[in-house]
Amino acid sequence: MFIHHVNGIDWLVITAFEELKPMFIEEAGAIPSCFSTASELGLIDQAKRTYGYLPTLSGIITDTGTFQSKDNEEDLNPQLACLVEGRGRVFIYHGGFVAFVDDEQTFITRMD
Repeated sequence: MFIHHVNGIDWLVITAFEELKPMFIEEAGAIPSCFSTASELGLIDQAKRTYGYLPTLSGIITDTGTFQSKDNEEDLNPQLACLVEGRGRVFIYHGGFVAFVDDEQTFITRMD
């Protein structure tokens, strides 16, 4: 694991081996540039403002960020994750799946 600093937010890149760093970032996709600690908005609202309507997917997110859904053959573990105090958490998975979690809601979508 290592920290990838983007837009004032520390993203935890979850890797099995150090030499896989570039591959894991590439597979998980680009970190959306809309996320900023300077914004007054929560992370879900920042994403909605940038992307407009975000299609909702069904599933649950465990405490460790694992995405479980009956539509997936197996559980997805996040490859990138961030926590912004008071604004929520974001988990990014291989294949463009993104989960936003705050105190009130969990929002799972896919960004292509």
